[in-house]
Amino acid sequence: MRISPLRLWLQSTSLLAVLAGYSLLLLLNQGVAGLQRRLAHEQLVGELVGELQSRATSGDQLEPLLRQALLPSLRLRVLRGASSRANPPELQQGDGEGWLTSTQPLQLEDGSTFTLMVEQNVSASLQQERLAFWLLAVAAGVSSLFTSGLLRLVLQRGLVQPLQEFTALLDSTQAPPVPGDQIPVADQPEELQPIAAAFNDLQDRLSTSWERQRSFVDGVAHELRTPITLISGHAQRLLRQPNLEVVAPSLRLIEQESQRMGNLVSDLLDLARQDSGRLVLRRRPILADEVLVQAYERLAPSSGWRLQLEPPASELPVGLGDPERLQQCLAALIENALHYSPTPLPVSLAADQLGDALVLHVRDQGPGVAPSERETIFERFARGSAAINANSRGSGIGLAVVRLLMEGMGGSVMAADAPGGGADFQLYLPVVRSLGVPPST
Repeated sequence: MRISPLRLWLQSTSLLAVLAGYSLLLLLNQGVAGLQRRLAHEQLVGELVGELQSRATSGDQLEPLLRQALLPSLRLRVLRGASSRANPPELQQGDGEGWLTSTQPLQLEDGSTFTLMVEQNVSASLQQERLAFWLLAVAAGVSSLFTSGLLRLVLQRGLVQPLQEFTALLDSTQAPPVPGDQIPVADQPEELQPIAAAFNDLQDRLSTSWERQRSFVDGVAHELRTPITLISGHAQRLLRQPNLEVVAPSLRLIEQESQRMGNLVSDLLDLARQDSGRLVLRRRPILADEVLVQAYERLAPSSGWRLQLEPPASELPVGLGDPERLQQCLAALIENALHYSPTPLPVSLAADQLGDALVLHVRDQGPGVAPSERETIFERFARGSAAINANSRGSGIGLAVVRLLMEGMGGSVMAADAPGGGADFQLYLPVVRSLGVPPST
């Protein structure tokens, strides 16, 4: 069920209340006019009865008196015999006219009794009442429109604008929360102050929790680096010893897993440094050919020689970035591509220029990345559907580290479709010429 905006609901409800008030006023006005008309008629009938009783002593004298009192708006008749009680006025309408009719008992001095029937033409009064009704209805409509416009302005100034300003304050808060980054409660409208206070309290708790989590990750990562390095070093030393063919596979597995754990710890440290503002990257001129050749020579043997290096189609500009961190990014993307490309399909490295950016490509022949996931896979602890469907292991932070490193170098990373199928992970680096930095010799 869709809930309408609060402003629209308040405006509609207030307008309906105004219309209901005007409708009640119109009904009340009609009721008062009808009551006044009946009271005036009853007063007229009472005066006629009093006049006839004072001037006529017998029934023979009534007719001349009635003819003398005849008016265009009155019709008087006398009936022999008195009614038990007076009948209240009744309104009868027809042929464009309206008549109020009532009867009143009449007793003369000689003891004779009669019934006086009085019919009063109230057409003019009814016309005035209808005219007043329509004038009031038009005035109510115009007043409702004016009220609606005024109410819209009041809601805009008194509700929408304060809420928009409050929303802007909420949007300006930092993520992750920083201690002391709070909304000034006293500066808010009275109705929003409890919300601001609750938000500040939530910010304080989130900041404390975030700081504890960051300290825990940083501390654990530092503590794990030493034992992992020792395990990897001892495994490599044992592999160089002779006559260890029986345990060599286990030693290689220990070395590989220790290296994987070491990479994971390094990624966690990078995330912790980024969160605390301690991640420092060096930006130097970079030649794409040298970077890709270095990555190929270092990783081709461990890839089973599935890694391929494509020659550049044209001369490439000099990029700007951190050489060591760029190698870390390429290693993470190459490992990811080798994992999702079925053996023995190759993974290729390439470079080209796109506008003012130097682009490094890591292309595989795996299932590719769905368009709806090309942003989310670079978030922390996020994994694409290909990884979930393949039931593959992974921490979900490798691509997140690649993005934060590339953004720290002034570049970016994105996923696209590779020619012929698969995924094409692209690293964008600013070129030296666009930043005015002379290339290194």
